[in-house]
Amino acid sequence: MNAVHGRIIASLCAMSAMCTFANQSYANADPAPKAAQMQQLLDCRRIEDRSTRVDCYDAAAASLDAAERQGEIVVVERERVIEARRAVFGFSLPAFPSSLLGGETEALNEVETSLERASHVAGQGWTFHLADGSVWRQIDTTPLQFRARAGLPIKIRRAAMGSYLLKVADYPAVRAKRQ
Repeated sequence: MNAVHGRIIASLCAMSAMCTFANQSYANADPAPKAAQMQQLLDCRRIEDRSTRVDCYDAAAASLDAAERQGEIVVVERERVIEARRAVFGFSLPAFPSSLLGGETEALNEVETSLERASHVAGQGWTFHLADGSVWRQIDTTPLQFRARAGLPIKIRRAAMGSYLLKVADYPAVRAKRQ
């Protein structure tokens, strides 16, 4: 084995070890702490005396309500979280707590929409304007011969190493990047 192959194998082993360590560290991480006002409300459940528990709930609910009105806490319905995830699909986002967009277990891996319009520039590929307002640009050299018509179905899915595949109707998928 020559020196180049040895370095490649050593690099792959080091990357594998780093990924394993990172996955174990992430899996063992504590969940994000709850807001103080929410924790105060939950702590009321442990009070055995009924009248003291009700007083605790009243005070905690008032505190939670005040925090929401002042913008310290934001309560969002799951449907709005899903809409937000769709709106940012394809963008690289900074590291937010996983709970901010509904938790990592519900990662959005594909989006279906329709074509609004598309344009082609020779040597640069296609630019797709979609019905959901997003704009995607082809980043590979896959030839895509189609007649751009509004309403054609589009499916975009996550691919390897942070890339995305965009498929127009029954045409071949192309690698694309959100603009």
